[in-house]
Amino acid sequence: MDPRRAFDSATPLPYRRTACLLMVLSWLGPASPSAGQSLLRWVLDQKVIETTAMVADYPRLGGLTAAERQQHVEFVTGNTLFVLGHEAGHALISEMGIAVLGREEDAADVFSALVALQIGNAFADRVLINAATGWFYSNRRDRQDHVKMTYYDEHGIDLQRAYNIVCLMVGSDPKKFGELADEAGIPEERQGTCQGDYSNASWSWNKVLEPHRRRPEQPRTEIKTVYGPAEGELAIFAQVARHMQILETMADMLAEEYVWRAPISLELQTCGEAGARWDLTTKQVIVCYEIVAEFSQLYRSYRKTQAFAIADDDNLEVGAAPWRRAPE
Repeated sequence: MDPRRAFDSATPLPYRRTACLLMVLSWLGPASPSAGQSLLRWVLDQKVIETTAMVADYPRLGGLTAAERQQHVEFVTGNTLFVLGHEAGHALISEMGIAVLGREEDAADVFSALVALQIGNAFADRVLINAATGWFYSNRRDRQDHVKMTYYDEHGIDLQRAYNIVCLMVGSDPKKFGELADEAGIPEERQGTCQGDYSNASWSWNKVLEPHRRRPEQPRTEIKTVYGPAEGELAIFAQVARHMQILETMADMLAEEYVWRAPISLELQTCGEAGARWDLTTKQVIVCYEIVAEFSQLYRSYRKTQAFAIADDDNLEVGAAPWRRAPE
């Protein structure tokens, strides 16, 4: 049996591998899943360490300790991967003609969270923790800046998106993520219903994607990865993304898993504003370097605050982060 297909019948989730895991398992040959997971974590942790060294002299990180610089790299990487997974969810919905009951933005968030949960190792867990933390930080920033809430936005409110991630995590494994849910302030009763949310979400995505699974004998669709030019303060973020192989990670998983009707591309580009989108016309998933820079700013501004603490003054007007309002 091809070791890359070894988990097909065992997992109820629609995301049986990620690109990094595929690459690691292919290096190992018919190794056990536990060995592959261990090496996967080591490879990713090594990349974080190497990337942290790359940004050591970046002026804007001058006030950070060595540990904070590493946390900064993980925070920016985790949030960027979550956004990329979100937009890949839009691409799947569009290209596979998947019916969505409810808001597509919520479905795309769920897809991105389930991808990370399927990996099941410490690095992937931190991706989701950092993504949830990013939404908490975004909410705190907007409260402080008195940004008006846009209740009519197609996306959920920042706090809702944060709590939905944590809910899916504790729903997938109450013992593993119970303490995290407690820290986020999710009551025990709600944590119990999160198990139903997770079960419904994972079963539903698996069901709608099953007809589009790529069988071993079917050729892989080409999914291009493009790191566009980035100048000035954005250049460092392009370097980090390249070294972490953020686009290749998602592209390899999408090509391995699914039969696409047409080739698509995953791109990091300079856009002029923070944003991310799936372009149906050009078949491009585009994540802007500006949003990566925004994640960096969020960490630098709020790293010393308790991530999941909610401001006491609930009467402050809050609103969407600028990238959330970008067209998708």
